[in-house]
Amino acid sequence: MKRNRGLYRWLALLIVLATTAFLLTRCESQDNGQIKIIYISKVVDENNAFWFSLIEGVQIAAKEYGVDLSVRAPELESDYERQNRMIEEAIAQKPDAILLSPADNEKTLPAAKKIKEAGIKLILIDSQMSEPVEDAVIATDNVKAGRKVGQLIKNLVKEDSKIAIVSHVEGTSTAIAREAGLREALGEDEKKIVDVVFSDSEYDKAYEVTKELLQKHPDVDIIAGLNEYSAIGAARAVRDLNLTDSIKMIGFDSSTEEIQLLESGVFDGLVVQKAFNMGYIGLETAVKLLRGEEVAANIDSNSNIVRKDDIYTEENQKLLFPFR
Repeated sequence: MKRNRGLYRWLALLIVLATTAFLLTRCESQDNGQIKIIYISKVVDENNAFWFSLIEGVQIAAKEYGVDLSVRAPELESDYERQNRMIEEAIAQKPDAILLSPADNEKTLPAAKKIKEAGIKLILIDSQMSEPVEDAVIATDNVKAGRKVGQLIKNLVKEDSKIAIVSHVEGTSTAIAREAGLREALGEDEKKIVDVVFSDSEYDKAYEVTKELLQKHPDVDIIAGLNEYSAIGAARAVRDLNLTDSIKMIGFDSSTEEIQLLESGVFDGLVVQKAFNMGYIGLETAVKLLRGEEVAANIDSNSNIVRKDDIYTEENQKLLFPFR
């Protein structure tokens, strides 16, 4: 009996030591600047103002909160297969949280579910998925932003107008929601939409599909581009075809080139997201979740309409040229 009691004591001690080691490991990863977070973006593109600003927001928040941050992404926004592999690679590294901008509404979902199954916090940034598997989502209300595009178009519509939409990646929540909001805002004028094409978030493809669109529908007089790639590619096509006097354009986001196109009158208006805020709040939300704080499940980072006449208001200057 004494021998058994001694064995039980040793077993109990081993259990205590193992538990303590586990807790210390967890504390090390979450205290004194050791929280580990991986952000898997749709793309890392320094030439794209939206993604550049969003990732900068994530990085600055990581510095302020002392987070060990890793940022990774496929080369193309449409490459959901590569992004899914990156998600599995990230899960294997056992971070405290994963920030994710899902490449596809449906096709990213199985990989995202594995994050939750692994017990890792999941925060979505920019885009959502068809099922709410995340702990929180920080994004533009894209239906509302689409309505703003529709409102701008509504001001341009004539009785015989023909409207075309150059969207980005088919099947993403942002593309679906923005188009839905645009159509809702148009009301009865929705029937004037003659075509919707997709650029796969590539400038050159947006350029080519816009040229093809205008060959197919030469009477189009209004074009809306639903993200930066789509808007710029479409605007370049319209400019190169010398159609800027006959086609009115609405853009989305706020790169330097888009602002120049707005100033020169190629765009009649832009709907601008608050990308920096989206990224910053996304990482901040992850940190709060890991600390056990309550956070909102859905945070709207908002968007603004900017026209040529109000580019230089103080509010829009902050929006178009965020702190770097």
